[in-house]
Amino acid sequence: MRTGLLVGGCAAILAAPVWAQSSVTLYGSIDVGLDFVSNTQGKHLYQESSGKRQPDRWGLLIKENLGGGNTAFARLESGFVTNTGAQINPTSFFNREAFVGLSNDRLGALSFGNINDYIYQYVGRLNNSIPGISSFYTPGNLDGLANNHALNNAVKYETINFHGFQAGAMNAFGNQAGNFSEGRQYSLGAQYANDMVRFGIAYTMSHNRTADVFGTFSLSSLLGQPLKQGTMFNASRYSTLAVGGSVKIGYFTPHLTYSGVKLENGQGSATLNNYQTGVNIDLSGKGFYILGLSWDHSTFQSLAINQYNLFLTDYLSKSTQIYAGVGLQRAAGPGARAAQFGYQPSSSGSQTIARIGVNHMF
Repeated sequence: MRTGLLVGGCAAILAAPVWAQSSVTLYGSIDVGLDFVSNTQGKHLYQESSGKRQPDRWGLLIKENLGGGNTAFARLESGFVTNTGAQINPTSFFNREAFVGLSNDRLGALSFGNINDYIYQYVGRLNNSIPGISSFYTPGNLDGLANNHALNNAVKYETINFHGFQAGAMNAFGNQAGNFSEGRQYSLGAQYANDMVRFGIAYTMSHNRTADVFGTFSLSSLLGQPLKQGTMFNASRYSTLAVGGSVKIGYFTPHLTYSGVKLENGQGSATLNNYQTGVNIDLSGKGFYILGLSWDHSTFQSLAINQYNLFLTDYLSKSTQIYAGVGLQRAAGPGARAAQFGYQPSSSGSQTIARIGVNHMF
């Protein structure tokens, strides 16, 4: 649930014509839980951590009705770490999103700033981690479904929602003099949703972007680049295609997601393929208790990774939930080490993570 604060009175009269209606909505999510990790660099781990159900964040959504079907809007969103109180990115305060724009109820919306791409917006909500836990995401989140790669210097256009269908395109400028493609990114996407069916497809291309290949797969080299702990793979082109969907059938909601990540440089290319499928079961029939079962399968170079997930959520209210989840990952191939997203890698090809926590949204 989000808390709306109406901006009115003398301030509104001084700031805008009397017919304009403005609002500011404060929203966010706080999530803390206890983890057990069977093998992290060769040892068991018990810890408290946050943001494993949903990212800990707070934000402001600002809207002004300009009349004639036109609206001005802005969003400022910042991530933090609840169990330590730290800012998640010390070099960027509004590190998740920061943009301003204009919309028309017939023509769509145009926005400018630091904006999440369509991989996250249209497909991210359809994969195994929703409503599970973050370790259910694909290896290393290299496909961006977990929202840690907003596009800087972006211009975004999005259509209106037409009978459940919506589409958009965005371009992020590299801001490099004399070289338009250096650092440039762009994203395209479309989605459809009704009471039973949800579907999303998106594509994002990034020039000159890095990827943590060693931290994810423990590979000492890729496409001629030597890798080690803390050394990122430099991709001249980094492209991601993602598609996902779900269908609600009574108490059951089966879902399926595919994502493909292609990393390229002057030596060639390497592709990560991720397949996710599962089913969410409404045990109460009213959305109060949700049981989820899912399976991930990923392939990269000569490695194959399988993960089996189970979670249970008790929705105490629309804003508060307690949950428990467990994921078992098996990695096979030369030098394979299991490494679930958001945790340090195992010393072997196996890793189990169990978590219980509470998540409050406002």
